[in-house]
Amino acid sequence: MNYKRLDQTEKMKYLGIHLDNKFNFNSHIDQTLAKLITLVNMLSRTAKLQWGLGHKALKTIYEGAVVPILTYGAPIWVEAIRKNKNLAKYKRIQGLLNIKIV
Repeated sequence: MNYKRLDQTEKMKYLGIHLDNKFNFNSHIDQTLAKLITLVNMLSRTAKLQWGLGHKALKTIYEGAVVPILTYGAPIWVEAIRKNKNLAKYKRIQGLLNIKIV
């Protein structure tokens, strides 16, 4: 392009979805889980500082912040979540969220 060589990459991010050269979306799932673990830990620290959040507040946070992150672009990568490895990762973060909510 413009007489410059373009390097081929293994991964790229497009519209918030991490794509790799095999379109298996493993990196997208890993990045999403890393983002959610950071969010859950921040919420956990906040809840401890304020002597816990109520059930209604936690439900609002879950539905407003966690679910959209978990499901963003799902029609594109739905086949990737059907793999046992990726499904186990999503179940693990759901378990972490349930523990923090309780």
